[in-house]
Amino acid sequence: MNKAKNLKPFLFLISAWLIVFVSFYFETIVGSSLFSRSGSLMVLFAVIANHSLLKGRDEYHHNQLQAYSRGTRVNLEEIHPSKKHQYLETFAHINIVLGTVIWGYGDLLFQ
Repeated sequence: MNKAKNLKPFLFLISAWLIVFVSFYFETIVGSSLFSRSGSLMVLFAVIANHSLLKGRDEYHHNQLQAYSRGTRVNLEEIHPSKKHQYLETFAHINIVLGTVIWGYGDLLFQ
């Protein structure tokens, strides 16, 4: 998986954190109730990033199987196209869990 295909999920994950930080800032300064709502956006962006990463992994496996059917030696035990892809997928899963916690309990921090 090339760098251009890793860029989209990376931007979605960074955008999710940016939204959470901005909403946390507004929650502490202004007192708006945006922080707990930002958790839902974090989950949404992380799911979009994860979907994009899974599409990339499926494409990688498809290419590996086609190369294998042509007689080329391939490592079929390799799950991820690259280490960066693996780290992004793990980061997306962590974002989904943290976003769910913020979404569910974020309002309790400021009561």
